[in-house]
Amino acid sequence: MRANERRRARKIWVPVAFGALLVALVPISVSADAQNAPSVQPACPAAGSERGSIANIDERLEITLKDGRTLRLAGLEPPRPTPDQPDFDTTARDALRARAGNEVAFVPLAEKPDRWGRIPAFIFFEQPGAAPVSVGQFLLAGGFARFMPEPEAHPCRAFFLAAEASARAAKLGVWRDPFYAVLSPTDRDAFAERAATNVVVEGRLSGIDEGRLRTYLEFAPRTARAFEVTILQRNVKKFARAGLEFHALIGRTLRVRGLLDLRFGPQIEISSPDEIELIP
Repeated sequence: MRANERRRARKIWVPVAFGALLVALVPISVSADAQNAPSVQPACPAAGSERGSIANIDERLEITLKDGRTLRLAGLEPPRPTPDQPDFDTTARDALRARAGNEVAFVPLAEKPDRWGRIPAFIFFEQPGAAPVSVGQFLLAGGFARFMPEPEAHPCRAFFLAAEASARAAKLGVWRDPFYAVLSPTDRDAFAERAATNVVVEGRLSGIDEGRLRTYLEFAPRTARAFEVTILQRNVKKFARAGLEFHALIGRTLRVRGLLDLRFGPQIEISSPDEIELIP
């Protein structure tokens, strides 16, 4: 239990002035992103290796080809309807349909479809005489989706984050809707409205709590009942190998994304360095 872990924990705190936390409105550079990446990375493809004719594009931005295969855009979280924008999903779908034409090129990222029959892929628009255009970057730059960290998307993470950052700075698409706002770790009312949804949280790391089973990244004293990030101990070494030594990050501003859990207070469990961004 968490209480038992607390008694065993070794805690380190650095005083942090915790005023209003501003969302960074500049693109994440590849050089800054390299702090999170392994030393050897597969390259982000610039073109597709296969082609297919489009039969349908649905509201989840999944593309069904005429040969029966369904492609899922790796690294993208499709928009969901919100109280302020009930048509977000259909707007994004229509934008993709209008841009895609009749065919797409793609790089499949799995040998077999997932349990829903989808193949994760990097997908590209192609036009005669023009360089291929990444569908993922197109949607992110237009605010038609958010970046979703997942292993398949890692090679293009820096480019996807930069495209998303440009849309956020310009308040395009989902970024003009309060439901998709980047949250402050102490905004408990905002967390209460987003239970069991993917969220993006940005704040200054103020403490590390190392339990027997988990490490906790904390953004305010426990008495504030603020948001925290949890990491299973078996996964901590992944972050160290990626250059993310948690104690060295105290005082740094982090942006974290993942599924919000309110059962034990607002928290996100992460397992990959791709789920953390270091904000300059």
